[in-house]
Amino acid sequence: MDTEDLIEKVVEASELDKDELEEKVEEKLEEFEGLVSEEGAVHLVAKEHGVDLSESDAADLKIENVVPEMRKVIIKGKVLRVSDMNTFSRDDDEEDGKVQNLVLGDDTGTIRVTLWDEQTEIAQNVDEGDVIEMSGCYTVEDDRGKAELRLGDSAQVKMVDEDEKDSFDDVEMQSTSEVAISEVAGEGNSFKVTGMIMTVYTSNPFYRVDPDSGDTVREDDDGNYVTDDGTEVEEPEGRLAVSAVLDDGTENIRAVFFGDQARNMLGLTEEQEKEMDKDAVEESSEKVKGKEIEIEGRTRYNDYFDTIELLVNSMNETETEGKIEEMLEIMGA
Repeated sequence: MDTEDLIEKVVEASELDKDELEEKVEEKLEEFEGLVSEEGAVHLVAKEHGVDLSESDAADLKIENVVPEMRKVIIKGKVLRVSDMNTFSRDDDEEDGKVQNLVLGDDTGTIRVTLWDEQTEIAQNVDEGDVIEMSGCYTVEDDRGKAELRLGDSAQVKMVDEDEKDSFDDVEMQSTSEVAISEVAGEGNSFKVTGMIMTVYTSNPFYRVDPDSGDTVREDDDGNYVTDDGTEVEEPEGRLAVSAVLDDGTENIRAVFFGDQARNMLGLTEEQEKEMDKDAVEESSEKVKGKEIEIEGRTRYNDYFDTIELLVNSMNETETEGKIEEMLEIMGA
């Protein structure tokens, strides 16, 4: 379902007319400074007006069309990566929890699949290169603002028919290219760039998560913090989501930093992040302006700004002094 279809559905099911709805969507895009897509903004406005857009048509989806908060998702993809299984302790359970991830891909992009507890058996029974169909799934928003696939109680996983498998032969994980910012292009591609931090946007630098599962948490009408599936969370923790503009002299680009990478960029502690210390964010954002950093990330199209941005996977400060000496040597100084 594209954005126009979502807008029509909200207009039909609410008291809003189309102009009012589009105005509220624009306000959401401005409020979140591009951290949500246009589709995501429509979902947020719909929720505020009592319209449930979570139910998707139970039809095959291309990965590029998968957004957060969808239900009854059917998707086919090539297994591009199987992560190691991690275990964790639960305060209310003697048995350790288990979590494992898959990365699925098709000709339009990739998506992460998170498997919990007994679902991790699925990862033990597939190999990288297998092409599978998953049905009865739903999506949540991950810590980079993208859709992440989860398996519902009625989910099923099976290998696709041989005659369909051939169409996934060319699907591979994108390799990372080191380029000038002016060369960053396309959606879902991986790039490494080096640039100077020009601006850090700090109006809404935090969101809340369940510290046990990592699921995003929202405040309901009764003032309780709940996950998307309605689980109440007594003590949610803060997570950082900060955008910055980098410039390397050839062009500038908006980069979005989450969690560890946001802390690393701003020089904040985990405690400051968990406690949602906005003053610390404001102070640090001024200090890092002018700092040169190297980032690696994946491109995403930002509907609001009508441009490509980078979702940061890793970040390092560059050795500025060494670069200056190298330049002086080249210039014969």
